[in-house]
Amino acid sequence: MKICSFGETLIDFTPVGVSENGNIIFERNPGGAPANLAVAAVKHGVQASFIGEVGDDIFGQFLNEKLKGEGVDTEYMVINSRYKTTLAFVQLDEKGERSFCFYRNPGADTMIESQAVNLRAIDECEIFHYGSVSMTHNPARITTFELIKYAQQKGKLLSFDPNLRMPLWNSEEEARHEIRHGLQFCDILKVAEEELIFLTGCKTLEEGARQIAKKYKTPLILITEGSQGSHALIHDYYINAPAFPVSVVDTTGAGDGFLGCFLASFLKSQKTLEQLSGEDVYQMLRLANASGALSVTRKGGMPSLVTTEEAQALLDQQPEG
Repeated sequence: MKICSFGETLIDFTPVGVSENGNIIFERNPGGAPANLAVAAVKHGVQASFIGEVGDDIFGQFLNEKLKGEGVDTEYMVINSRYKTTLAFVQLDEKGERSFCFYRNPGADTMIESQAVNLRAIDECEIFHYGSVSMTHNPARITTFELIKYAQQKGKLLSFDPNLRMPLWNSEEEARHEIRHGLQFCDILKVAEEELIFLTGCKTLEEGARQIAKKYKTPLILITEGSQGSHALIHDYYINAPAFPVSVVDTTGAGDGFLGCFLASFLKSQKTLEQLSGEDVYQMLRLANASGALSVTRKGGMPSLVTTEEAQALLDQQPEG
């Protein structure tokens, strides 16, 4: 059971306090949604590999070592000495919600080319996962869709998290166009509430999910709604799973923890999407909600990700009903 996650890994500089001079202190944290997801999958008991490109610099070396230390297969990581590793500075508001300022013009992650990728990474997996950050610039955009099509030809399940970061796009129109292109291929789509509204314009999440399912024939759609829990649309059934009340510190990585947990649970079930029942999906959502909830109580993206045992312990504290 293995997930291959493709896209960006980068440094999140996360605020951790204020210096004696009144300046914000930033902590270097490993991040990037596809990399976070690979780590989350490993923490939830399945194998994961990561395909991405970093610079031959202290940040790229740190990310490679960190992913390897977390148990992710980094054999397919590309090191490019011509470009620097992308950096992101995170700002947190009083509710722990984050915004990003990126240093990436270009970043090594945007420059990955398909000929640099060892396709064995996809051959070995059951699920190929991708996001939209790798779609913002070429050649990474071209590479993304080439790998998607290769995975599809190989009969792999495709998972897509748009993970919309508007500062990285030239325009909203470009973002919608490329993300909708990505929707054409995925079997499992995970979207946050605001991303679903951005893509569909629908006023309700169920309406938006049904619009996407009808247009793109997406078998499983997962929707995260923060403190309101999560939802899923499968076999024409719309399912809701409640959130866990926690004190929010930093929401970075929560969606990655949620999806990594869900995909791992799905793989461990050894069922196909067609075989999943509504109850199966509901229970997977509950565990994924617990995983995401715990991550927001900690700072950083990758460092906040939790294990199945930790998520299950929170789940046991809040029985159904």
